[in-house]
Amino acid sequence: MYSLAELTVFAALLVVWLGSLSERWEAILGWTHGIGWIGLCLAVAHGCRRGLFPWWLLGATVSPLGPVGSTIGFELLARSAQRRSLDAS
Repeated sequence: MYSLAELTVFAALLVVWLGSLSERWEAILGWTHGIGWIGLCLAVAHGCRRGLFPWWLLGATVSPLGPVGSTIGFELLARSAQRRSLDAS
């Protein structure tokens, strides 16, 4: 969920930046995204250290894709778990 929230902030930042809509909102969203992305990376790293997530998810999170990479990674993990549960039935 946090990954999706960070992705939303990132998308809003891109819209404001590309549209040259407001320097003030660009700065606010930029700082929010930057701090949020660092928090996301730390949370995923903690989950990897505890064995909750595979290490490739941290790679996807810290990649230039950032919140896009982590959101795609979480979706892949969810679909994989769903597939395994269906196969076990």
